[in-house]
Amino acid sequence: MRISGEAAVAQLDFGDRDGALENLSRAFDVAPQMARIHPMGREVLRVLVSLYRRANPELKRLSRLSGIRL
Repeated sequence: MRISGEAAVAQLDFGDRDGALENLSRAFDVAPQMARIHPMGREVLRVLVSLYRRANPELKRLSRLSGIRL
């Protein structure tokens, strides 16, 4: 989670939403329990939810896994 989570934060800083979502998704695939509770992963997910104003299936999946409501 650490590498993917840190990469996701860096990508958000540079405005790469799709890259951040991809890295966050990778973190959930590799270590779902850790990604679900890790503060960095949850924050990236919250930011992505607020930035994406359209339906995104992957974002919905990750939100459901982490318990964050859209």
